[in-house]
Amino acid sequence: DMKRTIEATSTQDMALLLKRSRPNDDDAAGLSDSTEEIDNDTETEKDTSLTCQLCSQPYTDPRMLSCFHCFCRECLHREVQRLGSHQENIGEGPQQIMEVQPRQRQGQGSQQGFNCPICQKPVTISVGRIKDLPQDLHLEVEVKMAQYQSKIASNNKVVLCDVCIDSTSSGPGVGFCCSCLHFLCRQCCDHHKRARNFCQHNVVALGETVSREQLSAVKPTCALHSKEFIFYCKVCNCLICYDCTTNDHKDHLQSIALPSVAANSRRDDIRTLITSAEESASKLAVAINGKITALKAVEDNEETVCQRIEQSFLQLHQALDDRRKTLLADVHSSALSKKTALTLQKEKCEKNLSCCIDVASTVLETYTDCEIISLKQLVSAELRNYNHKAQSLSSSLEPCVCSDIVKVSLQTDKYKAYLSEIGHLIDYCPEKSTWSSTSSSPMEGDPYILTVEAKDSNGQIYLYDDIKLKVVLKPLNDTRSDVLGKISQHKNGKYSISLTPVCSGPHQLSITMNGQHVQNSPSSLR
Repeated sequence: DMKRTIEATSTQDMALLLKRSRPNDDDAAGLSDSTEEIDNDTETEKDTSLTCQLCSQPYTDPRMLSCFHCFCRECLHREVQRLGSHQENIGEGPQQIMEVQPRQRQGQGSQQGFNCPICQKPVTISVGRIKDLPQDLHLEVEVKMAQYQSKIASNNKVVLCDVCIDSTSSGPGVGFCCSCLHFLCRQCCDHHKRARNFCQHNVVALGETVSREQLSAVKPTCALHSKEFIFYCKVCNCLICYDCTTNDHKDHLQSIALPSVAANSRRDDIRTLITSAEESASKLAVAINGKITALKAVEDNEETVCQRIEQSFLQLHQALDDRRKTLLADVHSSALSKKTALTLQKEKCEKNLSCCIDVASTVLETYTDCEIISLKQLVSAELRNYNHKAQSLSSSLEPCVCSDIVKVSLQTDKYKAYLSEIGHLIDYCPEKSTWSSTSSSPMEGDPYILTVEAKDSNGQIYLYDDIKLKVVLKPLNDTRSDVLGKISQHKNGKYSISLTPVCSGPHQLSITMNGQHVQNSPSSLR
């Protein structure tokens, strides 16, 4: 009878807590009298570390995911149902930390992805396995502590008893049980003191300061048998009660220990892991600092390179402008010279034309017959002389065609294409560059031919020739000097290298680009 009373009380208490956290619409009318009391836990709600990010209410039965973020058990249940997830496990493989009992591992559905609502870390979860997630008892105590302090601070509100089944007839709370985490009316306080199962509980008067140590004394109970965990099973890696030792864990009696012993071992393991994690964190911090330094170097280098590009193109622009001025000056000078020569020739022709022909025309029109006869020999001789000079002068003059006066070859398309190829990013990547050889092994006196293919950071062929390639063939069992490779050909990002070994046997081949090794370099050749 006492066990049924406890179970009924526990069931009623859980229902009350769930209603306080998330009242349904159907229950809103029935909970109107207690809504003010529930919503008045302002201090707990304000502390986001004690608030579930799914329901924005204080945690109720908080369960921890593999990313260490906690959510209310019921919130996870609703969220998984909403996403249609029916998965078997939680976590990311063998590293996951779960303390579940064997009987609770069967028939839990199929797997489907689920991301943590806070950090978006992928996990897998199913409705049937939510109860098996680790319960954050520490966080639950923190929430109870905050709720207790909040209710005590509400002097104008009456704190009702959490245990009385009929909430309408529940009396005002006068005490708080640090073991049950319940507010108790006077009648329930008296019952706690008299009942065998509760007489050892720590009940304090309402308003009395409750320490965290008092709340932490609450013992978790087995979900199967509703009894306190008193043992730890090393085989199943979980806490168990006394009844578990006679059922699911009856074959593990040699591996059962006290929780304190297991906890000490766990503490040692965690300390070791923390030490290892701190060492890894230190290395990671060094790597992060290196990346920060590299980022700063890239930013500074970006600014410097951009300034160089601006200056280079300003110089090119100035050179183009200077060339433009030179060409214009040449055109003006050539045109002026040609115009001067043509003007002189034109004036000479006009002068000869006007002098001779005009005089002869006047003689012909105004002179008498006798005068013409007397001057005929002179006029005819002058006309013949003028005609000869005019023919000789006209044949010596160049044709006056405007397009032939001044010519210039600009070759604009050619230089535009050249300008489009000015400069390139030096983006060769030795780590992605490869080499190959058709020769099996170096032999004394025989040329060893290999091909190096330069690639950029995207794995594409690097076509530019600004790589300082160095190939060294070093004998491993001989004291003779190393052999340096000679580049016999470079085309389309591929380098043909020729080396002539000074001896046979094992060698070490080293291929570097500007001091950095390519893929599979150095490499042993036998």
